[in-house]
Amino acid sequence: MVLFGLLALVVLVAGLLSRPDPAPVLRLVWVFSPASNTVTVKVTRPAGTSGQQVLAQGQLAVSAQGDAQPEHWTAAGAMVRVPVPPGRRTSLLVRLTGPQSLTRTVTVAAPPPLRLVASRGASGQWLLDMSGPLRAPAAGVLCGIDQVSLSAPSQVALSYGGTACRARLQLTAQDGEQTVVPVAIPALPQASRPAVDRLYCFASPAGGAVYITIDDGWTPSAQVLAIMRQTHVPVTAFLIEKAAQENLAYWRAFAAAGGLIGDHTFSHPNLTKLSLRQATAQWAKDRAALSRWFGQTPDLGRPPYGAFNRKVEKAAARGKLLALAGWSASMSGDTIHTWDGKPLRAGEIVILHWVPGLGGQFAALLAQIGALHLHPTPLTLASFAGIAPQKTPLGGD
Repeated sequence: MVLFGLLALVVLVAGLLSRPDPAPVLRLVWVFSPASNTVTVKVTRPAGTSGQQVLAQGQLAVSAQGDAQPEHWTAAGAMVRVPVPPGRRTSLLVRLTGPQSLTRTVTVAAPPPLRLVASRGASGQWLLDMSGPLRAPAAGVLCGIDQVSLSAPSQVALSYGGTACRARLQLTAQDGEQTVVPVAIPALPQASRPAVDRLYCFASPAGGAVYITIDDGWTPSAQVLAIMRQTHVPVTAFLIEKAAQENLAYWRAFAAAGGLIGDHTFSHPNLTKLSLRQATAQWAKDRAALSRWFGQTPDLGRPPYGAFNRKVEKAAARGKLLALAGWSASMSGDTIHTWDGKPLRAGEIVILHWVPGLGGQFAALLAQIGALHLHPTPLTLASFAGIAPQKTPLGGD
């Protein structure tokens, strides 16, 4: 019996020694780099000799799904870097072949490319308006004399030295997208601030641009802010000082998400019914408070109710505004109403209000703008270049 037991033990030990190692567990990890618009796909190396052999003898292949002739990137081992196009979602089919196979699908949403919207000289600076919020520029000086800084979340300011300058400025968006912007500053003397030239109800139609503006500020919308953060759609908020002060945290988050802030007066009166001194104070007090709170000094103002005359223009100029913005289209429920009853066209300025239900209106507006193949664009001073001002506003709100 003892001999029989020893024999059985020997057989058991021999069986255990001859049993192959269990198949190693392979894991797939991937990382997206917005700076280079590349996805790094990697299969982790399991512990043990068998795991190392699986990776050493395997081949990793990644291909973009949905293309008629998908490109393939292959490499011996366990890591591949794949470029993906910006501004769209890309599905990648990942396959590991060899001693052990692995198949996965990875979906990557790359942010839209960072682009230059407009550039201009203003108030002793050269301003670059970008398509999205930026990180602080890496370069502190351009052309040896022009200091580089952020004057707004989506705006770079170069101190204007008065001499011609050509250079390339590298900028990085908040989401990590990078671009190199060619800068050409003309050799012009510093210009004085121009006077306000009436009211603009339309802006540049270049590139199918439309301009989204939202007035007052009494009821901030979490949905609007979430959409702005996700899509980087530019929005201009014309804020009343008293309304902005009630929700400073929200408006700072709005500005950080790329929102632009304009002057809508201190207390929202009909400026045409005030004295010149009173109207000037309404513009100047609101502009100073908004600049102090958000780090953006408004250049644009919108008169309450669209009420406008030469006195309002003169008061805005004395309050150091550079242009007044009206509108040509508004929203009623989910319906866009244009000044002439026709479908929304490039160059139109759309007005909404910070009221309950704005989030749904805003989403509906964006859907209709997309269906018309138009593109929301930041409303800046440059937007009015070459555009005729209104002699009278198109309507009041």
